[in-house]
Formats: sequence, structure tokens, C-alpha cells
Amino acid sequence: RAALPRRGGLALAAKRKGDLFSEIAELEGEKTPAAAAPPTDAADAAASTDVAVVADKSKAVLAPEETFFEGAPSWTEVVIPAISILTVIGIIPFAFTVARQLWVRFKITSRRISVVSGIGGKDLTEITYDEIYEVKYIFRAFGSVGDMVIELRDGAKLEMRSVPNFPEVYRYIMSKVDPEVKAASTPMSDDA
Repeated sequence: RAALPRRGGLALAAKRKGDLFSEIAELEGEKTPAAAAPPTDAADAAASTDVAVVADKSKAVLAPEETFFEGAPSWTEVVIPAISILTVIGIIPFAFTVARQLWVRFKITSRRISVVSGIGGKDLTEITYDEIYEVKYIFRAFGSVGDMVIELRDGAKLEMRSVPNFPEVYRYIMSKVDPEVKAASTPMSDDA
């Protein structure tokens, strides 16, 4: 244990206002007698007999956020509009799907789900797994791609269309939510 700083012969415990770990240790009553270390002189012996133990900060460190999936919507949503470009009317849907490919990005991590969208990708929507109330989905492109509606506890909804690798993404999200959410959500057809 490192020696405490000394001023005028008295041992001073390091105490900063706002040091959360020290305050928690004091509230929990984690005190250690200063007499455990032998006093060096009479002034040290007359000093306070209690010194707050600083709590172990390693327990409060969060694990780093890990990215499970990051990318654009599936390219399969462009196929039909690309075929319809043969008609003059098909140019408009094709332009919108290409713009969506350029501007929409999904990011699913160990802590949150993020969707970047809007013109130029300027809108950001982030939710944490504890905000989720229910998840519903429907498959597209023969089961490899899916659309998902995530209903939040406050009543808001987040729609994620054309999510690639959908079965893996859905199972990952379900592994991160509460058991009540799993029970309320649509199960995967092969998990039921």
C-alpha cells in the first residue's frame, strides 16, 4: 500500500470532492484502522484512527462495446426497382432505393442499435436494449433478409427494412433483451 502524503507530521488521506468510489466506500462503512501501520512519531499516533479505503475501480469498468453488425440495407431491395427501370415510371423507385443504399446504415452492438438515415445520412436514431418492449418481423428475399419493427417502452417504433443476414441479427438482438421481451416478440420459425 502506498504511503499517504504528509503535511506537518499528519497523514492525510487523499479525498477529492466528487470521488464516487471513495464516497461509496464511506457509505458502505468500509473503514480500516490507520493503526495497522505502525506510527512513526507521537504526532502520527494522535492522528485520526480511521482512513477510508478506496473501492476497487476495476469492478466498475464497462466491457468495451463490440459491434455485431454494421452496414447498409440488403442489396436485394434494389433488384426489382432495377428491373422496373425499363419503364419510365421505374426510374423513380430505383432512384429512391439507390439513395437508401447510400444513406441508411445499421449498427448493432453489444449495447445499442443505431440507424443512420435521412438525406445525406444526417439523422441518427439510437436505442438501448432495455428500451425495447416488443420486436416483430417479416422475411424478404427467401429468408435471408428481413424487415423488423422494434416497439419501445414509450410507445415509439423503430422500423428497420431490408436487414441483411436477418436470422443472425434477430437472434443476436433477442439474446440481448429481457426475457419478457423475448416472450412478447415474434419467435423465429425454427426456434418456436
